[in-house]
Amino acid sequence: MKALVYEGPGCLTLTEVPDPLPKPDEVILEVTAAGVCGTDHHLVAGELGVPEGTIPGHETAGKVVACGSDVSGWAEGDAAVGYGQVICGSCAACTGGHANRCTRPQGFGMARPGGFAQYLAIPVASLVPLPTGVDPAVGAIATDAIATPFHALTTVGRVQKGETVAIIGAGGLGLHAVSLARHLGAGNIVVVDPSTEARALAIDFGANEVLDPAEHEQPGRALRKLAGGVDAAFEFVGRASTVEAGLASLNPGGRLVVVGVGHEEPRLPPIIRFIGMELTVTGSFGSTMDDISTVLNLIDAGQIDTSHSVSQRVGLAEAPALFAGPPGPARTVIEPWNCEKGENSD
Repeated sequence: MKALVYEGPGCLTLTEVPDPLPKPDEVILEVTAAGVCGTDHHLVAGELGVPEGTIPGHETAGKVVACGSDVSGWAEGDAAVGYGQVICGSCAACTGGHANRCTRPQGFGMARPGGFAQYLAIPVASLVPLPTGVDPAVGAIATDAIATPFHALTTVGRVQKGETVAIIGAGGLGLHAVSLARHLGAGNIVVVDPSTEARALAIDFGANEVLDPAEHEQPGRALRKLAGGVDAAFEFVGRASTVEAGLASLNPGGRLVVVGVGHEEPRLPPIIRFIGMELTVTGSFGSTMDDISTVLNLIDAGQIDTSHSVSQRVGLAEAPALFAGPPGPARTVIEPWNCEKGENSD
């Protein structure tokens, strides 16, 4: 089969590799679509330490073309999306229903071959049915770009109707957080991003107002003034400055949910302000398979607008060029079976 293989920092090569064979508890997916995430950009840049020979890609949709000997409940032709990792199933997080916190996960596109290929071996325990009414490209990105902010806004952030919500960082996750906040009934949605394109897309996704942090010496205060105070802020960048801006924007009793991943150390407000205002700061990581299933059903029912979700569709042959620059807003999707045709369409 054809696959994109990581061969060192900055080097992603289209090559022929052996077709995968299913283990007893696995199926083989013919990959219909694979989303390109910011994590994939970090991987290809050599920042994640994955070994050469890795096939990236953790947002995958496809159809079953072969089943392992112990597989039941799935048949050839079934459409599915893949959970982004194989969980251990036995740690306290897994047994407690928090698979996103598994202590021994094997991530697709990192510890296991990913979806930037024509076929993918995947355990049935990591499969979620894809409703017939959902475009596979949207289904693929829903496993992360939509399910991750869904988990952050519902399970962790508990957004309520009428609340003022701030979305800091309007990449693929942040833009879908806007749509989800609108679905959850937020009264005012303000998006913060330095990119003119991202801010314009945020309006398309349902934001009420946008803010360019580069125009303000203290973006957090500017956000607070523009929004009239924020009840729930969601940070999708992973930098100390954006976490601090989210904190500075909060109303008394406000909560900040940090989704962006990074290594910087943000500062808390003075203790008297932090405790006196009863502020909450918490992290949110990934999603569960139940989150993914819920999101897919909401998309199928037309309750989440995904009309702006896929910005570009490319074949395998064109995909390496995507990694020459930073990821853009929304999501590019690789359609592996377009590699022979060289198709490229918006």
